Amino acid sequence: MKAALLAILALALAACTIPGRERAAEGAAMTVIDQVTVLDGHGGPARSNMRVTIANGRITSVSEAAGLPAEAATVIIGRGRFLLPGYIDMHAHLLFPRCVAGDGPPPLDRPLSERVLSRTVDYGITFVRSPGAPDGDGVRLRDDLNAGRVRGPRATVSTEIINDGSLSEAALRNVARTALAHRPDYLKVYARMRPEQVAVLVDEGRRAGVPVIGHLQRTSWREAVALGIDHLVHAVDWSASSLPAAQQDGYRALVPTRPDFLARIDWLERFDPDSPEAQAMIADLARARVSVDLTLIAYAARFSAPDDPRFRRNPALADFPELVSDWTNCNERMANWTPRDYARWRAAWPTMQRWVRRMHDGGVLLVTATDITNEWIAPGDGLHQEFELLAEAGLSPGAILRMTGANAAEALRRDDVGIIAAGRAADLVLLNANPLDDIRNTRRIAWVMQSGQIVSRGSPGRNP
Repeated sequence: MKAALLAILALALAACTIPGRERAAEGAAMTVIDQVTVLDGHGGPARSNMRVTIANGRITSVSEAAGLPAEAATVIIGRGRFLLPGYIDMHAHLLFPRCVAGDGPPPLDRPLSERVLSRTVDYGITFVRSPGAPDGDGVRLRDDLNAGRVRGPRATVSTEIINDGSLSEAALRNVARTALAHRPDYLKVYARMRPEQVAVLVDEGRRAGVPVIGHLQRTSWREAVALGIDHLVHAVDWSASSLPAAQQDGYRALVPTRPDFLARIDWLERFDPDSPEAQAMIADLARARVSVDLTLIAYAARFSAPDDPRFRRNPALADFPELVSDWTNCNERMANWTPRDYARWRAAWPTMQRWVRRMHDGGVLLVTATDITNEWIAPGDGLHQEFELLAEAGLSPGAILRMTGANAAEALRRDDVGIIAAGRAADLVLLNANPLDDIRNTRRIAWVMQSGQIVSRGSPGRNP
């Protein structure tokens, strides 16, 4: 009887613990997050009063919080809080180019890049895919991140983009094999490559067991899927053949007259997400389970008007004045846009939103991404802005959390990220508010955990 009374008293004391407060057992090798609400990454309903047990950097069990946790464990009471898998950014370039005068490629700033990567962890981002980095530099930074020598998310990285449409098959195979010698996680094929060249790179990737990412235009998405491409980036392919048949010839004739990005507006004004061409594309993507990282923020931020405060005066940029300076002084490709151009882009934007909804409803494997290093995408906060843009496009919070959880894990072909389940890495985010109620609550961070260790506390950015 006395033992039973003591057990009841212990439970009562635990129930009175301040949410998130830790009870540390000396030398504990186990951590228990108790009485917490779990959103497991599949996008389904939250599960309240759960217990997540962690040892050796991995989740060992997920169960209802019944009885007392092990005495040898460090216990974190999570009552009133929400536990999620760490967020995944599927389009985050590891190395930042800098703005300099003169010709030639811009220099890459590794110290700045390390600061950015460190900051992203504070926003709950525990894994990134970098689709395009100089072969040796990108792989070295990936390895330093994954070994813990640099603070930041774990990472995978592709080769430098392959974008020379003049290369013969033999030359292209040599380029691919030279890049693969650096041990990248992906090959990256870009917009100028013809279908027969994409086929060569897919073949080289298959031979090496390395998936191929496509940022395409000359080759349409449907052509690339038929050729066996593994992943596609950005929300649309800007290919004339993806437009309704009646619009294709006129658009092809118009493009040579359009400088820089103005053709993007023309394309979007002509695109119909409900056309037979678009619906066939959705069916192909869904059937092949080719992932698409949408990067809505890459468009919304870059094509935002100079007086738009949402991106250009984001408080999250305060720690990176060199980025603000670079983007202010080197945004030459937008220099010729007029107020009418910006107005046309805003008017066409709902078509992009409708296309995102159609892909989601059609079962396409959509994942969350930012395309960071591009203009006005704030380190860390940019992914949360991407979540908001997806919500504005009509996706539910559950669908968005699945995109950055289970969908990202599937696209990465990894069984250690994206989901709260036994055997997964203990890369977790504890929130002070429910993101299913408001996706902006993904910013309401109590702490961030990597491999079972809390590495950041408190929300670094704006709260809703």
